[in-house]
Amino acid sequence: MPKKLKLKIEQIHDFKTVGIFSTQKDYRLCWLLNKTLNLDLKRIDDFLHSPHNQNTPSSFPLFYQEIPRLMLRYFLLNNRSKEGLLFPEPKNLDYLLLLDKPSEQHDIDALIKKIRSVPMVQAAYLLDGKLGKKADSFFYDFEMHITDVLK
Repeated sequence: MPKKLKLKIEQIHDFKTVGIFSTQKDYRLCWLLNKTLNLDLKRIDDFLHSPHNQNTPSSFPLFYQEIPRLMLRYFLLNNRSKEGLLFPEPKNLDYLLLLDKPSEQHDIDALIKKIRSVPMVQAAYLLDGKLGKKADSFFYDFEMHITDVLK
């Protein structure tokens, strides 16, 4: 009997993901991050995600800023919607701060330290590789969404 070969394809994405734990409403956290990090995140069309067992998509609030001189884009995505969670793990994760194509000069650790200094943030840490099995399909759907919204 011939041996079965399995092709495992890993999607490569250009995002660094910071998990933020905060009980603040998304617009309030966005304002606090803008003030602390010197950003100008603005609300864009919600990210719509349909888990395999749902027919209707869930809507997750999304904020965005592009910094052309650094060739960097920031996205603040609420992990919670009326319909449920985008990522159930890590437990109690409230927000994802996604950095699209950060360069080597962009100090992620310093950014996380500044986020932790925000009074209403309980915790923040790098989540790369910690989002579970749904991460690959999420990043594909997310890239399709931002391509459509930002064209």
